[in-house]
Amino acid sequence: MNYTVSVKLKFEDSKGKVKTKTDRYMVEAMSVTEAESRVVSFMEGTVLDYEISSVTQSRITEIIHPKTTPNLYGKA
Repeated sequence: MNYTVSVKLKFEDSKGKVKTKTDRYMVEAMSVTEAESRVVSFMEGTVLDYEISSVTQSRITEIIHPKTTPNLYGKA
Protein backbone atom coordinates (compact mmCIF):
# COMPACT_ATOMS: atom_id res chain seq x y z
CA MET A 1 0.00 0.00 0.00
CA ASN A 2 1.01 3.59 -0.51
CA TYR A 3 0.66 6.21 2.21
CA THR A 4 0.94 9.97 2.08
CA VAL A 5 2.89 11.29 5.05
CA SER A 6 2.67 15.01 5.78
CA VAL A 7 5.60 16.52 7.66
CA LYS A 8 5.57 20.05 9.10
CA LEU A 9 9.02 21.62 9.00
CA LYS A 10 10.13 24.65 10.98
CA PHE A 11 13.03 26.68 9.67
CA GLU A 12 14.52 30.14 9.87
CA ASP A 13 14.34 32.34 6.79
CA SER A 14 17.09 34.73 5.69
CA LYS A 15 15.65 37.47 7.94
CA GLY A 16 15.68 35.25 11.03
CA LYS A 17 11.92 34.66 11.13
CA VAL A 18 10.73 31.15 11.98
CA LYS A 19 8.66 29.76 9.10
CA THR A 20 6.64 26.57 8.79
CA LYS A 21 6.06 24.56 5.64
CA THR A 22 4.51 21.17 4.98
CA ASP A 23 6.20 18.54 2.82
CA ARG A 24 4.40 15.42 1.67
CA TYR A 25 6.08 12.08 1.07
CA MET A 26 4.71 9.02 -0.71
CA VAL A 27 5.72 5.91 1.22
CA GLU A 28 5.23 2.26 0.32
CA ALA A 29 4.46 0.38 3.55
CA MET A 30 2.24 -2.31 5.02
CA SER A 31 0.71 -0.07 7.72
CA VAL A 32 0.41 3.50 8.96
CA THR A 33 2.92 2.74 11.69
CA GLU A 34 5.48 1.43 9.19
CA ALA A 35 4.99 4.47 6.93
CA GLU A 36 5.55 6.82 9.87
CA SER A 37 8.63 4.86 10.96
CA ARG A 38 10.13 5.07 7.46
CA VAL A 39 9.73 8.84 7.38
CA VAL A 40 11.27 9.19 10.85
CA SER A 41 14.26 7.15 9.62
CA PHE A 42 14.44 9.29 6.49
CA MET A 43 14.45 12.49 8.54
CA GLU A 44 17.18 11.30 10.95
CA GLY A 45 20.19 13.57 10.89
CA THR A 46 18.31 16.56 9.51
CA VAL A 47 18.90 19.87 11.24
CA LEU A 48 15.30 20.95 10.73
CA ASP A 49 12.70 20.75 13.48
CA TYR A 50 9.88 18.57 12.13
CA GLU A 51 6.62 16.96 13.16
CA ILE A 52 4.65 14.27 11.35
CA SER A 53 1.22 15.84 11.06
CA SER A 54 -0.68 13.09 9.24
CA VAL A 55 -0.44 9.69 7.61
CA THR A 56 -3.18 8.67 5.22
CA GLN A 57 -3.67 5.77 2.87
CA SER A 58 -3.18 6.99 -0.67
CA ARG A 59 -5.64 6.32 -3.47
CA ILE A 60 -2.65 5.89 -5.78
CA THR A 61 -2.45 2.21 -6.65
CA GLU A 62 1.08 2.08 -8.04
CA ILE A 63 4.06 4.31 -8.65
CA ILE A 64 5.59 3.86 -12.09
CA HIS A 65 9.25 4.78 -11.95
CA PRO A 66 11.21 5.16 -15.23
CA LYS A 67 14.33 3.43 -13.88
CA THR A 68 12.50 0.28 -12.79
CA THR A 69 9.63 0.02 -15.28
CA PRO A 70 10.24 -1.28 -18.81
CA ASN A 71 8.96 0.95 -21.60
CA LEU A 72 5.84 -0.85 -22.81
CA TYR A 73 5.50 1.19 -26.01
CA GLY A 74 9.00 0.78 -27.36
CA LYS A 75 9.84 4.46 -27.16
CA ALA A 76 13.29 5.61 -26.11
